[in-house]
Amino acid sequence: MQYVLLSMLIGALFGGGMAVAQSSSEPVQQSRATSKFSEKFKAADKDGDGALTRSEAEDAKLVRVVDNFDRIDANRDGKVTREEIRTMVRSRVSI
Repeated sequence: MQYVLLSMLIGALFGGGMAVAQSSSEPVQQSRATSKFSEKFKAADKDGDGALTRSEAEDAKLVRVVDNFDRIDANRDGKVTREEIRTMVRSRVSI
């Protein structure tokens, strides 16, 4: 269940193709969530390289990113990019 919620959150936040709407107000909520997380991601990215280290994610209190950091960091470079998050979400959705 936690993986499903994580996938839904990340998908909504990064527009990962999760276009399943159950009500007419849901797209508005997703848009707000996407905008809010994008702001948090950008603020957490202290060096401006477009990726988050575990330390940056921890400092920004991005708990779900921290908790799943190793799963998200596909190339094991110690950073999580938006593309790695999208890839992880797509793999979870296709299972």
